[in-house]
Amino acid sequence: MQLTPKLSLNVAQQHLFDAEDSSRIELSYAETAVLQLMLKHQATLITREALLEAGWHDRVVSPSSLQQCISVLRKKLANYPEIELKTIPRHGYILHLSTTEKPKKITAKNKAAGLFSIAVFACLLLMAYGYATHNQPPYSETQIDSQLSQVKGEMTLFSPRQNETISASKANKRLSNQIGNELDWRAPFKTFSSFGLLTDKMDNFAICPDYQDKICSGKQLINISSEKDHGSKLALSNFLTTKIRMEQKTYNKLDLPELRKHQGELKEQIYHGDLYFSIDDHRLVRSDIRISLVDLAPDSGIFYFAACITDEDCYTTPIRYEIRGQFKRTTQKWQQRKVERFDIEVSKTTLSSPDALSDTAQIIYLALRKQHLTQAGVSFYRVYQDDGTAVWQLPMVNQNMMWMQRQTLKL
Repeated sequence: MQLTPKLSLNVAQQHLFDAEDSSRIELSYAETAVLQLMLKHQATLITREALLEAGWHDRVVSPSSLQQCISVLRKKLANYPEIELKTIPRHGYILHLSTTEKPKKITAKNKAAGLFSIAVFACLLLMAYGYATHNQPPYSETQIDSQLSQVKGEMTLFSPRQNETISASKANKRLSNQIGNELDWRAPFKTFSSFGLLTDKMDNFAICPDYQDKICSGKQLINISSEKDHGSKLALSNFLTTKIRMEQKTYNKLDLPELRKHQGELKEQIYHGDLYFSIDDHRLVRSDIRISLVDLAPDSGIFYFAACITDEDCYTTPIRYEIRGQFKRTTQKWQQRKVERFDIEVSKTTLSSPDALSDTAQIIYLALRKQHLTQAGVSFYRVYQDDGTAVWQLPMVNQNMMWMQRQTLKL
């Protein structure tokens, strides 16, 4: 959300970003929520009650909490005099954004010449962009040897093309930052295959134990994600024990009433898995994820996505996020890999409001809330598939890679 030409508010990651010097100003949850509400209704009086509800939803706090929040925001915005938080005594606050630049007068002749130049330049940009996106994959792909708690395996490593190439040693170090090496414990599998998606923000690993003959059994799949350099270095033995305990509860079910009229005519492809978020020493968060695809025509049909998010101590009340819409499927070439892209025209999204959030769950919730409020179209990528499993790239927190079980149902 843009405050000034150079300063923007990142709601999901709770900070202000100055594009001029690439600096960040960290914000608390309440400061982010209060500033977001005022920015949505700039130059309009926002009551104290509304701001308290935004920043401290369902919590009982004193009015001084809001006064302190506004005071801190003013200090953090002190270098931006064009942003003013005005106090309206006994009523509330107004966000005022002043502009100093005045528009220049443009003659009709200059305007026509300028518009023509812009149109030509835009066409050239679109042609260049179309050529680049059509001919170049978004990621570089490399095959490396990997190791997970004394077990040797392989990794298909994806990294953004514009980033510098990630070496095998760095990739394995980022994996061990999430799941540490245990010298005195033997893993319950002999080998593995994995996909890694490593960006400048997130580390994502999708792992299939006992992968053999280019087939994944789908048993005990491991999907784990964290912010770069902020993994919890979990012991694999403890992680697997916690994973088994958490997956005994199934919160996520898809009800598809729209398909009842098609019974006996169509096939439904169902994908299911659990994606774990691990950040520093915070609670491990599980996202129980399901995808359903129903082809109604060649390369198009109905798409359903549902995620139910909880943490290991049951502190976070279940967050349910759901997307429904129509998909269009296209095939892309990522180097030598055939990848299926699903562009979703979203018809409905739902997001439950949790009563409590752990630190990690809050990061996920804010990212999903932003996506939910914008109702923007989203894209999913299926990068691998065999008879019983598939690997998906999901647009959840930035981009996440996930290995999922797969089955087909006749409707």
